[in-house]
Amino acid sequence: MPLSLSWPKSLSLPFPLPTHLPSPPLTTTLTTTTTLLLILFPLAYKNYKTYLSYGPGGAPYNLLGWFGVTFLLYPFGRNMTSTTIYEKKIGSGETESFISEDIDILLGELKRERAVVGPHYVPQRQVVEGEFAGREIRETLDTSFYALANRNPDIIKFAKSGLELHADAIFLATESLINRNEKTRQLKGECVHIHRLKDYSLHMVLSPVDCKKVFDAGWGQRHGFSGVKIPKPLTGGRQIDLPSEYVLIYAPRTKEEVTLVMGLITASLRYLTGAEVQ
Repeated sequence: MPLSLSWPKSLSLPFPLPTHLPSPPLTTTLTTTTTLLLILFPLAYKNYKTYLSYGPGGAPYNLLGWFGVTFLLYPFGRNMTSTTIYEKKIGSGETESFISEDIDILLGELKRERAVVGPHYVPQRQVVEGEFAGREIRETLDTSFYALANRNPDIIKFAKSGLELHADAIFLATESLINRNEKTRQLKGECVHIHRLKDYSLHMVLSPVDCKKVFDAGWGQRHGFSGVKIPKPLTGGRQIDLPSEYVLIYAPRTKEEVTLVMGLITASLRYLTGAEVQ
């Protein structure tokens, strides 16, 4: 029942006082909470379904993975299309390009609109099916990818990706190469992997100059966590410490674009190994 208050009779006021205080706004609170849940739950569910649509890759493929990526790790994300960080490094003297002349020309000829990528930092995937690699192009890219590694056994090898956890990746073949510099140590020797379970986009590491060239041509963007070190307690004990030059390359759609992507892979390997790549 409402709380009743009475004013002392010894005090008299020239106006009447209310005899009851209003009830706590419980109904209003419940209504507001219910409305928010009705609005937020469908949005959260849609976001979760989008997360699952990428397929497995990097983070746990379940509700826990979605929650971690969407809420715990989101504050660590970086701008994925700006070239400012590369321009600063170029200005500091990192001016070498590892893209061959013919691939540089092809990159200019095949300029494109930036692909549509999902809203989650992990897994980083394209989301418009019309921009995915078709079956024939996937086979062509796979064949070229494995052939490249087989031609260069002294410097690279295949192993399970430590970043994607679901596919073969090209790794540096020796301990001396893995420990060659800070970037190779950060990646534990991993150089390039293809996202075979979804769109056939790729992750690789390019020099600052080549990152800027690729971004300017509309062919790639940073990973959301590039240049970021995330505390292990937030990642289930996994180390996430990616160099700024760790970038996403969009899926090729034609054989000519496969040639371009393979040229970028070669440039990445030249940059990371310091050796010529056959």
